[in-house]
Amino acid sequence: MTTKPIPSQEEIKEIIDRGHKRVKTWKEFHGLLETMRDTSWIFRGVSSPKHYLIPSIGREKVYGPYKLVQEERLFNEFKNRAISLVDTKSFLNDWHWLAFAQHIGVPTRLLDWSSNPLVAAYFAIESDSTEDRVIYAVKYSQYIHEVDHGGSGPFENKKQGRFTAPFAFDRIRSQRGLFTIHPEPTKIFYKSGMKSILIPTSLVKDFRKRLFKYGVDHWHIYPDSHGLGQQLAWQFKNKVGLGTVFTSASKYK
Repeated sequence: MTTKPIPSQEEIKEIIDRGHKRVKTWKEFHGLLETMRDTSWIFRGVSSPKHYLIPSIGREKVYGPYKLVQEERLFNEFKNRAISLVDTKSFLNDWHWLAFAQHIGVPTRLLDWSSNPLVAAYFAIESDSTEDRVIYAVKYSQYIHEVDHGGSGPFENKKQGRFTAPFAFDRIRSQRGLFTIHPEPTKIFYKSGMKSILIPTSLVKDFRKRLFKYGVDHWHIYPDSHGLGQQLAWQFKNKVGLGTVFTSASKYK
């Protein structure tokens, strides 16, 4: 029996690029989401079609050549510094520490996903990038196994898989977050059953306002004082949700 050759990284990029479903309206976007109503679908939004599914620690164009020893050193340094910032009772093992590191921006071998497609849409369109945006979707029950994160640490795990961190973390809880872990973090994550939705940059402003109407905004995603400040800054800049004084003539002109 012959085995099917494993596609190269460049071939995987070409497959992904060809597979994007470009939407023209919010209604069409919502219709695509309706085809993935099964709760085993998970979603990830990115701000460019060129942002392939590579964990941050493996993005060599940003951080230089990847080395495991450097990744482990970074992780240990993070734990040493962050211990004063958190209630350590929430951190049962290194998997939980790694999830926390990922959520505050430390480069890790994890990728963030959400069970809520609107959360993924928010992450896709939150920036002011001039590029098109992409939402990836994969059915985890069929394509991604649950890793055993009780018996071994994240750096001993040699299989690509998924895991859910405790909802003690506000951001993970608000974002309906879960993770995939990637023992070869420089490789693009790709499964044959994966879907991707491309949102043209011309629709981004409209989609952001629609998400705000649904309650999926910066303060929902980042439920803290910083999130509130960023949300009000966006509303003020775009004159959204702050009353008629911003949308009609007034005596203050």
